[in-house]
Amino acid sequence: MKRFLFLFIVSLSFLSSFAQEQKEERKNLLSVSFGYTFIPQGSALEEEEADGIFIPSIGIDYFRRVHPRWEIGIMVDLELGEYIISHKELNRKNALAFIAIGSFGLTEHINLFAGGGIEIEKHKNLGVIRLGTEYAFKLKKYWVISPGFFYDFKEGFDTWSLSISFGKEF
Repeated sequence: MKRFLFLFIVSLSFLSSFAQEQKEERKNLLSVSFGYTFIPQGSALEEEEADGIFIPSIGIDYFRRVHPRWEIGIMVDLELGEYIISHKELNRKNALAFIAIGSFGLTEHINLFAGGGIEIEKHKNLGVIRLGTEYAFKLKKYWVISPGFFYDFKEGFDTWSLSISFGKEF
């Protein structure tokens, strides 16, 4: 009888663990971002002085959670415009950046980013180091909206960007 009672209790606890609703963990995030990049040392092609210029940008980001607070990923950004960096005699048109990123979740909503990569452009390719932060608003059905700020250190000049990302966790 004791053996039967023991097996019955173990069976119930085993079955109850299956019956409990499991919260599905989402480890991947794919998002599309829209924003503006400010180039302080840049100017439009027809201007002589470098007063700074805003260039629209779009991007696609993919992140994979490797720890509850850490993610690794890639950010691919395209600047949709043409400008010059006069002190470097550098012409930039539709530059495409590929940046490997490490992300740390400071809080449930605030992420800090750091990474490096390359910016590809027909005149000259540049190395890039990126630092940034995002605030993630988690919506229903694993959708995420994240306004972000990023600062890029490039060879010869720096830029900063404000963006908003729309993503889906899966």
